[in-house]
Amino acid sequence: MLERLPKGYASEVQRQQLPIIAAASGKRDAATLRWGRDRIGLGVLLAMYTGQLIVFLDEASPVQPVASRSGHLVVCEAGEPLSEIIAANYAFSLDAGLHIIEQTDEVERAQLLQAYYSIDAPGVDASAERKHLRNRLRELVGAIDLPKGGSLTFITRQLPFGAAFPERPSTHLFTYPDLGIVVVNGFTAEQKGKRGTNVAVLVDPEKVRAPEIEAAAKLLPERGMFVRGYRGRGASVRAISEMVDLFPYDLLIFATHCGDASGWRWTYDFRDSEGFDRRLVTDIAIGVGQTDDADMLRVLEFIRFHSLDGVDWNDPVAKARLYVGTAMRDWAELKKANSLKPVHKEKIGRVVGSAAMMMWDHNYIAMPRTLAAEGSPIIINNACVSWHELAERFLFSNARAYVGTLFSVSDIEAEEIVVRLLDKYFGKSLPHGLWAAQNVVYGAGGDRRPYVMTGVYPQRLRVTKEDIPGRVLSRLRSGQSYWRRRADVSRGYDGRGNKNFDDIATFYAREVASFEARWFAPKLARNTSGDA
Repeated sequence: MLERLPKGYASEVQRQQLPIIAAASGKRDAATLRWGRDRIGLGVLLAMYTGQLIVFLDEASPVQPVASRSGHLVVCEAGEPLSEIIAANYAFSLDAGLHIIEQTDEVERAQLLQAYYSIDAPGVDASAERKHLRNRLRELVGAIDLPKGGSLTFITRQLPFGAAFPERPSTHLFTYPDLGIVVVNGFTAEQKGKRGTNVAVLVDPEKVRAPEIEAAAKLLPERGMFVRGYRGRGASVRAISEMVDLFPYDLLIFATHCGDASGWRWTYDFRDSEGFDRRLVTDIAIGVGQTDDADMLRVLEFIRFHSLDGVDWNDPVAKARLYVGTAMRDWAELKKANSLKPVHKEKIGRVVGSAAMMMWDHNYIAMPRTLAAEGSPIIINNACVSWHELAERFLFSNARAYVGTLFSVSDIEAEEIVVRLLDKYFGKSLPHGLWAAQNVVYGAGGDRRPYVMTGVYPQRLRVTKEDIPGRVLSRLRSGQSYWRRRADVSRGYDGRGNKNFDDIATFYAREVASFEARWFAPKLARNTSGDA
């Protein structure tokens, strides 16, 4: 890090140097803050605000929250000590307050998310269920002092607490696994001199009515954004999979149906390396994409562990008493070696957690290797029920912000929300814009709040001046060169090479040729004609 940061920007400090540094900064004169080993985020933030050194001791920590200085409040779920430290630094950067709540129960989290998922199921009183969920989420948060006219960031394991506090604009961050990276990505994008959200991609496989895509296609170019569209047959699984990973975009908007796909339940019997007979049951959903070979399809498997030796894999109480040992590792290795076949197969109507998005030709199961050619884009997903699983997946792949839905939305609602985000609230803080848009569409303080924001609070949709086609072409050429080198090196090892590397290099070669023909050949032809 020291090598990559600007000269003089940072220095390395050894533990024994701390008293000297504290004395030089005057902090030694302030009483050292004594703190316990729980709620450490509160202690760290308090020490930063008061300019004190902090020492952690084997005693109980104070539970009082740290008051906000700016009107922003960070509410962090306990259970991940490192996340509390990151929460403290996040709050400090915004002059915010910090409130630590108790860790939520894993089983109840799953039940609450499933309840949101099932709100539109037959026989469910949607309004009553939304009110119940809102009340339960508020109970889990407990009493908090909402800043007057302020805003909230919830740092949570999984739950959409902001949906229960419609009186304030809010966003979410996940405590695990990549909280620090998401915070860095979000803040980095808003530093002075950083380029804006200049390149947008719109995806409409025409599986649902999507007037918001039409509206975005009109509004974004008026803002000076470069817009690429994938529509109808153009929105195939292959095209979208390649684009999501490899095309250099800043904003991605989906409009399609999303839901858990049907699939299969496979049962495996095997003896693990410790000599125990095991029975593993898995649920499998697939996404299928075309390739350049007419006789070959690219298949992505989504595998969810259902049970091991008769114990539900998602029951933490029962699983705590289960000896797992080497079973899962052995199963993976046997499967990879193609030496283990299922002893039983059956079709099932839903593979929980698969969160498949419907494209023109098949289901797209989002498991990106990276996003936007190693970028950190903003994702807006109007697909119904798209927040539960996909927010975590896209942020894990380096998205800096994700907007999705907790339950179904109509095409009219989707259009109204997106139009307001891209028009009246363009350039505003994204969580504030989403909150204000939902106030207009659903009424201020109402319990129907399907849209949830994930990412740091001070993020915006904004455009900066640049040669956008030139930059996109430069990124495409760099990708082509890099992946061609990777493919050539791989081929040098065994003469066969790596098909994935070849496919990626081919994608970039195709994109470079297309981009040059579309954006630069006409200009070159005009210049040549003028010179003549």
